[in-house]
Amino acid sequence: MKKIVFSLILSAIFGSVSAQKAKVQTAYNYWKEPYQQFDKAKEAIDEASQHEQSRDMAKTWYYKGVIYSSLYQHEKYGSLCDNCLLIAFQSFEKAMDLDPKNEWAKEIQGFRMPFLVNKIFSLGVDQFKNQNFNEALNTFEQVQKMTPGDTSAILNSAYSAERSGESQKAIDYYSKLIDMKYEDEKIYSALANIYRGQAKNDKALEVISSGKKAFPGSLNLMLTEINILLSTGKDVEATKALDDAIAKDPENPSLYLALGSTYDNLANPRNSEGKDLPKPTNAAEYLRKAEESYKRGLTINPDHYEINYNLGALYFNQAAEMANAANKITNMQQYDKEKAKFDQKFKDAEPHLIKAMNNNPKLTEEDGRIYQGTLISLKQLYARINDMEKHNQIKALLEEKK
Repeated sequence: MKKIVFSLILSAIFGSVSAQKAKVQTAYNYWKEPYQQFDKAKEAIDEASQHEQSRDMAKTWYYKGVIYSSLYQHEKYGSLCDNCLLIAFQSFEKAMDLDPKNEWAKEIQGFRMPFLVNKIFSLGVDQFKNQNFNEALNTFEQVQKMTPGDTSAILNSAYSAERSGESQKAIDYYSKLIDMKYEDEKIYSALANIYRGQAKNDKALEVISSGKKAFPGSLNLMLTEINILLSTGKDVEATKALDDAIAKDPENPSLYLALGSTYDNLANPRNSEGKDLPKPTNAAEYLRKAEESYKRGLTINPDHYEINYNLGALYFNQAAEMANAANKITNMQQYDKEKAKFDQKFKDAEPHLIKAMNNNPKLTEEDGRIYQGTLISLKQLYARINDMEKHNQIKALLEEKK
C-alpha cells in the first residue's frame, strides 16, 4: 500500500512539473503562426514565469521576451501591457542569467536585445519630439540601464532632464559625459547655462574654461562665455572674450554690435537701478572703441538696424552733451564755433537713425522698444537742428503709435 501511495505522490509531482513545462510550450504555440492568439500566449507565459516549477527555466523567459516583444504596438493586443518592450528586455536578460549558454543565446544577444534597445530609444525620441519630457527622461534612463555607458542614452537623458525641469539630473548627466570625454562642445555650454540659470555664474565660467581647454577655439563656447560675462556686468572681461570671438568669426556683425555695446556700457556706467554713475576717466577712449566696433559691423552689413541705432544714439548723445556744454558759454563767437561742432555731430547721427527706423522689422517687443527710441531721437534731433518739417513728420509717426 505504501509503495502505491509513494508512486502516486511521485506521479503527481512529475505531473505538475510536466504541466508547467507544457504551459511554456502552450504559450509558444499560441504565439506562433498561424494562431497568433497573443492574449492567450501572454496569459500562459505569465503563469509559467511565476510558477516555481518553470520560473527558473531559460526557455520560459526566452518565450516571454518573444511574446512581449510582439505585444508592443499590436493593433489588437497592444493594450495588454504598459511596458511591453522593457518586460521583453528584462525577460531576455533573465534567460541569459539562468543559462548564459542557452540555445537562443546568440539570437538574444545578437538580435533580440539590440532590437529592443533601439525600439525603446526610438520611443524616447518620439516622446521628446512630442514634448513629453518626463516620459522621455524615464525612457532614456531605462536605455541607460540596458546599455551602461551608452553616450547617446546619457546625452538624451540630459536633454530630457533639462527640458523637464530636473536640473540636478541634467547636471549629473552632462557632467558624466564630460568625465567620459564625450566629443561635443555643446555639453559644456548646456551645463554652463544651467548653472547660469541657478545664478551660479562662477561655476558656469569654470565649466566654460574646462570646455575651452577641451575644444580650443570653439566659437560656441566663446559666445556662451560672453553672454555670462555680459549678464554679470563683467564688461572688461567680455571685451577680451569678444575680441577672441571676432578673431574666430570676423564676418559676424552681431559680435561687433556686442563689442560696441560693451564699450558703450563701460563709458556710461549705470547702477542696478539704471541710474547713471560717474564716468570713468577713460570714457572717451571707450566711446572711440565703441564707434570703431559699430563701424566695423556696418562694413559687413550696412543695413543692420541695431548697429545703426546704437551708432546713431552714440553720436546723438555726444552731440547733446556738446550742446549742453556750449549753452554755458557766454562768448557768442565761441558759442557759434561749438554750435557748428554739435550740429555736425547731430547730422552724423541722422543717417544711422534713419536706417535704423527703415530697417527695423518690428517683430519683437525689443524691436518695438528700439523703434520707439529711434523716433524719439530723430524728433529731438530735428528740433535741435531746427528742421521743423522733418520734426513734424517724425512727430506724426510717434502719434500713430499711441
